[in-house]
Amino acid sequence: MKPRIGIMSRYLAKDNRFVTKAGYIYAISAVGGLPIQIPIADVADVDAIAGMVDGIIITGGADVTPLVYGEQPVPAIGPTCGANDRFEIALIHAALAKKKPVLGICRGIQVINVAFGGTLYQDIPSQISRDICHNQGAAGTERTHSVAIEPGSYMHGIAKCDTMLVNSFHHQALNTIGDGLKVSARAMDGVVEAVENADGSVFAVQWHPELLYAENPEHRAIFETFVNRCAAK
Repeated sequence: MKPRIGIMSRYLAKDNRFVTKAGYIYAISAVGGLPIQIPIADVADVDAIAGMVDGIIITGGADVTPLVYGEQPVPAIGPTCGANDRFEIALIHAALAKKKPVLGICRGIQVINVAFGGTLYQDIPSQISRDICHNQGAAGTERTHSVAIEPGSYMHGIAKCDTMLVNSFHHQALNTIGDGLKVSARAMDGVVEAVENADGSVFAVQWHPELLYAENPEHRAIFETFVNRCAAK
């Protein structure tokens, strides 16, 4: 039986509907997983939801409200949804308790870091001086900057290279790293691009490999490794 991969959906208030971008569905299907969309639901149901799947992907989306990590919003913060943040944080903890692997993508790395007690830069341009554009104008299938991968890390074992090219669509970034997480990749200006826990069961990247996996083996390997790990649970 294919491993069941729960993929977080996003609520669109203007249309009153939940959506999941197709790239996540296609990427998981391409490497042998069974994609299952998870809507934002009652926090009381996270244990049941985590028990129904073999692994969870926390996807990209809106900014994380700083209230969940004890800060007030800066002027340049974008739209947030506290209910979304609280549900995903609870779902991450439920998955950890059930020993289900968790993969974070873009916003997902930020939510995972907060779930482990970390904090975020709410807006890169106004809060930290950096030399690289982290919110590209090019299409998502274009790789626009490099990341350096920590030797010996779980990420290094996946990518099998010291540097790789990524796409970039974010203006928030990891600040204080959560307890139990370690940085496994950074952009050349120091911005955190990947984190992992001690055994790699929680792993997250700041870029969007679901837009790159079709033509780039090192990005496809992120999904292959995750799905294989879920299948082994």
